[in-house]
Amino acid sequence: MSDIIGQSGDQRGIENPGGGIGYGGQPAPAALQPALTAVDTLDAKLHDIVTCDPGPISQALATAGHYVIKRHVLIPGFAIAGLVGLLTGQPDLRRTGAVGVAGLVATATASRSIKRYVKRRRPDECEPRRKAGWRISARSLPSGHTASAFAAATALATVSRTPAQSMLIYGTAAALASGRVVKHRHWASDVLAGALLGTAITLVARRLLAR
Repeated sequence: MSDIIGQSGDQRGIENPGGGIGYGGQPAPAALQPALTAVDTLDAKLHDIVTCDPGPISQALATAGHYVIKRHVLIPGFAIAGLVGLLTGQPDLRRTGAVGVAGLVATATASRSIKRYVKRRRPDECEPRRKAGWRISARSLPSGHTASAFAAATALATVSRTPAQSMLIYGTAAALASGRVVKHRHWASDVLAGALLGTAITLVARRLLAR
């Protein structure tokens, strides 16, 4: 399964099945190989199920997620909301904006650092899905789009009044993030990792940015 989780940006992961995940361009420790192989296998099965016949709704959510949950869209949005809240004397709006910007920036920084270290290949960079001439970036784990979606959801949940509102917010984030699998850009575990990362970092931002 090392064509799923490969080493650096060369062909070793495709030519040497079983090589495992790459950390900084090196194979993972032998002790981790069984667990990583199990993750690979589960990811492959889930990917085949999700992408077999996603349907128009899933395709629409995937397209929406691709454009909506980008940090360069979300960060300015939260910055504007925070500024409006500050100028109009609305503390909830001001705090939501501040938490959103802080959470998204910190999440993006952490996500990019992890990607550079782990070097996991995306589904469309692996056989048999790989396209001719496609450059291998090996930057799949975690999903940055998902991390941004859940960072934004956690910031919005700052002013949530009921559990139902919070569930709707996080449910929307999950629906949009699921499109990263539909689009062959991430494995399911990448999406899960991104969700946990964005949520955890933004929860810390919420605690630090007290009212």
